[in-house]
Amino acid sequence: MKRLRRSCLALALGLALPLGTAGVSAAAPGTALACPAEGTRFTTPTTGDTVFLVGPSQFLYYIPSPADYFRLWRTWDGIATVDRAACAKTAYALSNARLRQVSGFTNVFIWDESWDDVGQPNRYRWITSWSVFAGKYHFDPEKIVVVGALGPIMEPNWT
Repeated sequence: MKRLRRSCLALALGLALPLGTAGVSAAAPGTALACPAEGTRFTTPTTGDTVFLVGPSQFLYYIPSPADYFRLWRTWDGIATVDRAACAKTAYALSNARLRQVSGFTNVFIWDESWDDVGQPNRYRWITSWSVFAGKYHFDPEKIVVVGALGPIMEPNWT
């Protein structure tokens, strides 16, 4: 009898829960979680301090260490918190990323060790404009190192 009362109580409490806490989506029909926009830096409630970056063509990166992070950005400001399920795709390490510019030229490049679409990782990739550099990805201009020469360079570019 005691077991029956507990079962009824659990059933009554379960039915009284709002949809959002019962594990059923309260979202409008036809809506789904979406990976954040390109240029978004985010962490998730389930991955601790790992920072992710949505790159060109929704390519997902993670920043392996604070040293890697601070070669691209000045502060932790601007990092969103996103449900990882919204961007459920493989994330690639943006290891040893750095920003470079060849002396006398305006083009800025990012070192991308993880890009392997054509079997050639470890290349510099051109960041196509200042609005992409500062407006979309919010890279810190003070992190750009001017060098005499640069290579190898490959496409696709950071857009």
